[in-house]
Amino acid sequence: MTTAPTAHQEATSAPAPADALALLAEVLSAPELAMAAHSLVARLASATGSTRVSLALWQGQALHLLAVSGLDSVDPQSDLSRLTLGALSEAVEQGVALTEPTRDGTDALHIRLELQALQQRVGGAVAVLPLADAAQPGQALGALALERQAGQPFSGAELEWLAHALALAAPALALLQRAEAPAHQRLMRSAQAAWHRLQEPGQHHRRRLWQLGGALLAFLALVPLTHEVGGTARLEGAEQRVLAAPTDGFIKAAPVRPGDRVAAGAVLLELTERDLQLERERWASQLAQHENAFAAAMARNDRTQAAVSSAKVDEAQAQLSLVDEQLLRSRLLAPFAGVVIQGDWSQQIGAPVRQGDTLVTLAASQGYRVMVEVDEIDIARVQPGQTGTLLLSALPWGGHDVLVERITPLAKAVDGRNVFEVQARLTEAGVEADPDLRPGLQGRARLAVGRLPLLWAWARPWLDRARLALWSLGA
Repeated sequence: MTTAPTAHQEATSAPAPADALALLAEVLSAPELAMAAHSLVARLASATGSTRVSLALWQGQALHLLAVSGLDSVDPQSDLSRLTLGALSEAVEQGVALTEPTRDGTDALHIRLELQALQQRVGGAVAVLPLADAAQPGQALGALALERQAGQPFSGAELEWLAHALALAAPALALLQRAEAPAHQRLMRSAQAAWHRLQEPGQHHRRRLWQLGGALLAFLALVPLTHEVGGTARLEGAEQRVLAAPTDGFIKAAPVRPGDRVAAGAVLLELTERDLQLERERWASQLAQHENAFAAAMARNDRTQAAVSSAKVDEAQAQLSLVDEQLLRSRLLAPFAGVVIQGDWSQQIGAPVRQGDTLVTLAASQGYRVMVEVDEIDIARVQPGQTGTLLLSALPWGGHDVLVERITPLAKAVDGRNVFEVQARLTEAGVEADPDLRPGLQGRARLAVGRLPLLWAWARPWLDRARLALWSLGA
């Protein structure tokens, strides 16, 4: 390190070039911007014999005082800090190094009002130098102010060495500043850098791709298209009938199985009649006995016995009629033409059943309804009268138009999420006569619920979930 120049020397020697490299190494070794800034001002104060060195960097729209030699913290509201920032701003705005007192009038043409005010405040020599941002040509990174005692002005050689040292240290400071900047500032800076690169010659192909991408993004974000919601759908018969066991018994025959089409009046299931036949014979025998007893009482003119026998005859006739009715109902007949959708008893012949047990479920072959499971996030947009499309897994080559008729007001849990069942009907002419359609077929349905740009339609479910999550957290 060399001795600072005196007032009686026309030319003073500046620090050696090796000192600039040592300064750069010290800045690069600092893990944070504040530590690097304090190391820089302390090293410069020692190398140039300055009593005070201040460093300010450009943040946002103004310079901010970052470090002052000999101070751990900086008070930006003090008079000296404001005067220093004013002098630094003059150097940044004019892009030149300024000194006070001037060096033989060489910088007398530049504005130095703030610098003169600072020099009068400290009562010694002052020099301010701008820091250029190599990553952004034409923009300043900040500025440096050096103060000395009276009678020790800054020489041209010293200012040249300072400019060289700052040119080495400025990129390292810029990297640290960008690394510690908020995320939105880093994103904005990256966007600006990418924009400047696109303006370079030879980038017309990339510019065209960006233009096409921007046009596509604008289309997705601004042009409203049909917005659809939907979910898993299944096809059901418009009318379904559940046939239950009329009495206790055993399975005798099961001529149909699920998926079979049956005509009205066809036999679906038969129960054993043996017990009922025995019961009928018993009541028929008792009826004959009571009728004979009634005739004998009338022959004897025994009115009391005749009345008792007549009551027993009526009871036997009622029981006989009941057994006959049960015999008729032991054969389950199809109440209408349709498709068997539940009840396969062909492998359970002889199995016992109890009165009221569900045996067969029959769906009408004419008329269908579509049940669509819509997620609770989308159900508010579904209204009766909206149209949509049904695509069945078994018939993927063609869709069917549907019309929403009703929304079930109760939700149910399916695969860990709440869904609402939306009832719709097929609207195509003659579709009910299509032999390929059967109750129980499943697929997907999409319901048109309005018009919305595609970008917002894709993002809306995630935004709704995020809003609900924030509300749940009490944000």
